[in-house]
Amino acid sequence: MTTRSETGGLGDGSESGPGDLTYEYLAEQGMDLRRFLQQALNAEGTDGLRAIAAALDHTRISTSSYERVECIAALEELKSSACAFQAKTTCVYDDEVAERRTAKGERILNSNWGVGPEIAFARHQPPRSGAQYLDFCHVLTDDLVFSYDALHRGVITEAEAIIVVKETRGLTREQRGEIDIRLFSEGHQCFGLGGKKLAAMIREWALAYGSEKEIDLEARAIKERYISIFPIDRHRMKITGILPTEYGVLIAQVLESLVSSAKAQGDDRSRQHLAADSLLERLTGLDSPTAIPIQLGLVMTDRTLFQGHSEPALLQGYGIISAQKARRLISGSEESPNELGIWLRRLYTAPGTGDLIAMDSTQRLFGGGLKKFINIRDQFCRSPFCDSPIRHLDHVVQAARGGPTSAENSGGSCVFCNQTKECPGWKEETIPGPRHTKRVTTFSGHTYDSTALPLPGTNQYNVHPTPPHNRQ
Repeated sequence: MTTRSETGGLGDGSESGPGDLTYEYLAEQGMDLRRFLQQALNAEGTDGLRAIAAALDHTRISTSSYERVECIAALEELKSSACAFQAKTTCVYDDEVAERRTAKGERILNSNWGVGPEIAFARHQPPRSGAQYLDFCHVLTDDLVFSYDALHRGVITEAEAIIVVKETRGLTREQRGEIDIRLFSEGHQCFGLGGKKLAAMIREWALAYGSEKEIDLEARAIKERYISIFPIDRHRMKITGILPTEYGVLIAQVLESLVSSAKAQGDDRSRQHLAADSLLERLTGLDSPTAIPIQLGLVMTDRTLFQGHSEPALLQGYGIISAQKARRLISGSEESPNELGIWLRRLYTAPGTGDLIAMDSTQRLFGGGLKKFINIRDQFCRSPFCDSPIRHLDHVVQAARGGPTSAENSGGSCVFCNQTKECPGWKEETIPGPRHTKRVTTFSGHTYDSTALPLPGTNQYNVHPTPPHNRQ
């Protein structure tokens, strides 16, 4: 006869029993793992998802090479399934917000205003990307049912689902559905070939429906043209952009003509160098970078400038640079004196925190000085997860709501984030912190903090000043 022991096991000496709810015991009783997890997630909700994520860190890695590769594949399937569920949840939330606002008579013409940034914050992505992700979710779940199901089952990846949505954009819902069916009726030929091949295949099918999509893409190419300049390391910046085909061909032809002409005259620079120099000359009218008059916003400590300290500095519009480069920008070197027309604005930071607290006494904090002050303090848009350039200097708490015009209640923002803060239920405020800190509360009640980047003077460096004869 089997009796229960005081420890909760079985009295016959076995190690498991009804009181010992280990996985081994439940498996012996014929537990359906999938059904058990489904019930647990339905009961626990978001906490259940986080429990699974936490449990992965404690999962044993197999000693078999084959099983390790199988584990990597299974985790990829898990990622795809999570992406599908995330997309479905996003659509449900978007529809719920729109219905609630419509019922209240709010934002009837654009009832999901602000949902995109809210979702982007939750995904730790730039706010501007939220609208595009919302569009992806709705197209995937509403129009591409086979692709959604394949993503849910881990048959395709999120990257492949994005390609399907992107290449069918501009088609009718029925046309998307036909391509969706075709993808999986010829599945052995469509997926697993690489993203470019998949995109080319779908693009060919989409164009077969007519030329309207091509006309739309041509108009979009003109509408969405842009040029962007951004740093890629401590010494270089990169120019990138998207232009209509005819624009790009024209620029390429002009540069090729200038390069060929210079080479024919015996110029010993490489073709790449000639192209870069010709672009500079055509854009600025200057034939030498040393002749450029600039106003340099440079944030550095006095010990870096005068004592040869190695603490980095901040070059406004670029980012952190080395102490040696900062000193060279100001004074040059003995071999190559600085020929740049530099106007230097000194700024001061609070010791230990790096919070920007004042400018030179010869510069006013308010008026024009306040604009420069905020630009240097914030550097980028201050919305959480957003690294877009500053386009607006605005009140954190709107002036219409009693917010003062001050450095503390100011913040740099991009155009998109400046408009988003006017959404119903969206709130922004400053809170105490080691440096200027803005808190965003979305209409769902979630809060996100954004603290200004530390400026030179924040960190303590265990280094010694460079002797004068060794300074650069």
